Amino acid sequence: MNQELYQEAVRSGILSKKLIDELLECMEYNNISFINWTIEVLHVIKTRLDRGDKITDEVSKITYTPKTFREFVQDNFSTYIESQVFADPGRKEKVYFSLEACENGYNLFMTDSSKNKTYEWISSLSERFSLVQMIATGIVYLKDVRTDTYQPFLSGNGKYCRYDKETGRILEI
Repeated sequence: MNQELYQEAVRSGILSKKLIDELLECMEYNNISFINWTIEVLHVIKTRLDRGDKITDEVSKITYTPKTFREFVQDNFSTYIESQVFADPGRKEKVYFSLEACENGYNLFMTDSSKNKTYEWISSLSERFSLVQMIATGIVYLKDVRTDTYQPFLSGNGKYCRYDKETGRILEI
C-alpha cells in the first residue's frame, strides 16, 4: 500500500483526509493485502494513542483518545479488523479467505463463511486415501482421510499434476 501514508500514521500528529480516505476505502476490498495494511496502520495509531500521543483527525477534527479511536474503528471497520487491532492476541477473531487466480499468482480474498470449499473430490483410492484437487489451482492432492491431511500428488517424474475433468485423466504440469 502507500508507504507515505503509513509513515504519516507512524509520525504525524494529524491524520490527513487522504489517509482516512485510504483506510476507509480498504473496507471496499476483501483482499488480504488491503486488510492487513489497514490493520497495521490502525494498530500503529492505537499504539501511539496508548503511549499518550495526541493525534487529530483532519476530517472530523477530533483529537483521539484510546476510547474515541476505538469508537471510530468500531463505527467504520469490520469486527474482524477491530478484533485484530484491539483484542488480546489469543482472542482475535478468526476469518477465512479464498484463493482466486490473478496474473502471476493468486490473491487471497476474505470470505463470509468458513464453509467455502477449498478442495473438490476426484476419487477414493481406498478407505483411507482420496484424490482431491484444490479448486483455485487445479493441483491434485492426496488426502489422508484419517488424519485429514493433504500432500501434493506427484507424478513418477516428480512433477505436480492437475485433473482434467473432460478426459478423467491426471496430467503432469
